[in-house]
Amino acid sequence: GGVLHKIAGTYCKSIWNILGLMCGFSIGLNCFEKGLSISHIGTIVVNHEAKIGENCRLHVCVNIGTGSPQIGNNVYIGPGAKIFGKIRIANGIKIGANSVVTKSFLEPNITIAGVPAKKIK
Repeated sequence: GGVLHKIAGTYCKSIWNILGLMCGFSIGLNCFEKGLSISHIGTIVVNHEAKIGENCRLHVCVNIGTGSPQIGNNVYIGPGAKIFGKIRIANGIKIGANSVVTKSFLEPNITIAGVPAKKIK
């Protein structure tokens, strides 16, 4: 990368940071695949090492924290959910509001909720 590439990269990161301040989020670059949907403006924190698949729907006050969580495609993450640790979340999982997810859920298309999160449906 030449000088223009570095300038463009710095510019894009600056715009991303300004948008984050305006909308209340801190999301690492390139954590999400295509189709991200953020339902409301408000506090959202996503660790820069997390990897989230396509068509993820996030709500306000979500925290995807340390430990590089790996989240599949078509995952719904309810308001206030906290996801931590070196864990994996399968495709199609729905995570209930205010859930705390600290272990892997590898069965696709289930609903998890609670503190700590467990399969409920």
